[in-house]
Amino acid sequence: MLKWRAAEYCKRENEIYDKIRAASEEYARRSKSGMDTTEALRRLEAALSEFELFRCRRT
Repeated sequence: MLKWRAAEYCKRENEIYDKIRAASEEYARRSKSGMDTTEALRRLEAALSEFELFRCRRT
């Protein structure tokens, strides 16, 4: 049971990291090309908030 929880935790953590990475890369692309970055920043903010809540629930 404990191994299953650890595996699920790692899986969820990686999913959130992927969201953060994707939003960060989108922001960088849009910023570099001079496009509006508002939506990318919103996605990044949401992913970081999700990560913060995820980490707080662990402790």
